[in-house]
Amino acid sequence: MGPVASQEAIKLLGTNGGGFFSANSSHPYENPNPLTNFVEAFLIILIPAALTYTFGKMVGDTRQGWAIYIVMLVILIIFLGVQYYSQIRGDPLITNMGVSGPYMEGMESRFGVGESVLFSTVTTGVACGAVNTAMDSLTPIGGMSSMLLILLSEVAFGGVGSGLYTMLAFVVIAVFIAGLMIGRTPEYLGKKIEVREMWMAIITALTSGIVILILTSIALVTKSGTSAILNPGAHGLSEILYAFASTANNNGSAFAGLSANTLFYNLTTGFAMLIGRYIPAIAVLVMAGSLATKKYTPPNVGTLPTHKPAFVIWLFAVIIIVGALTFFAALSMGPVVENIIMWGGI
Repeated sequence: MGPVASQEAIKLLGTNGGGFFSANSSHPYENPNPLTNFVEAFLIILIPAALTYTFGKMVGDTRQGWAIYIVMLVILIIFLGVQYYSQIRGDPLITNMGVSGPYMEGMESRFGVGESVLFSTVTTGVACGAVNTAMDSLTPIGGMSSMLLILLSEVAFGGVGSGLYTMLAFVVIAVFIAGLMIGRTPEYLGKKIEVREMWMAIITALTSGIVILILTSIALVTKSGTSAILNPGAHGLSEILYAFASTANNNGSAFAGLSANTLFYNLTTGFAMLIGRYIPAIAVLVMAGSLATKKYTPPNVGTLPTHKPAFVIWLFAVIIIVGALTFFAALSMGPVVENIIMWGGI
């Protein structure tokens, strides 16, 4: 059937996401059993996760890398748990028809809920896009869990390199805010964080979110945007939001109920890719260059330790707060409303 194995390595380890077969990693020739499913998920996350330790080695303090790794891992585990619970809890509309058990719509029976949720969480936390589940068929909160992992700029663990540099932008923001709160000049790894670095960090963290919300708004108020929706109502909004989130953040998976192969969506999603991928990369390079020219300041008693549990918790809070403030309204009108409707038995 073709050189499937060689393409799987590129698709997963290189976080490309395009499957050899149209069914991607739900096809038995690409992903035949639970063992291969686990290995594929492991390959997706391997390099992005390893880069946190690489970062620690490069800055001469592996504790810094481990602190970032822990934040990424905690975010991934939380969203994995939310999605798993949502799928196990099921859909009352189906349960009332006498069909008991977990919600298996759109999932491969040979994987079950656990293996399916593991894969869908990892592939959206990392900028991969390979799927073994019909993402559009997930429960409202299950789908929102995967969508949020993308909307948080894929920092858990993100793309090969891009996840780490986006997380470092959040680290700079967290350090700056903490410095203001304690009344000291913010520093990270012996370099002072000033206005230029803050601007670049904000551009890195917020560019994709701004692009996603603007383009989603345009799609919702134009005939070209709404005519492509196959599932009207709250789920239709979720499909549009997911489309722009996936393209702006270099994921590639989709809520496939949206007919995105139109002139409008080809142009707008292409624009989302261009801005969402390159502007943050440029901003990070500018920030790195600025920090590289600064004089190193040895840590002292007033330096904020960025490798200890207190900062790990603070960094996690900053990421969640930024994500919540940016996308709360959109998610409330999409998957949250859909979930309320579902549990209302409508």
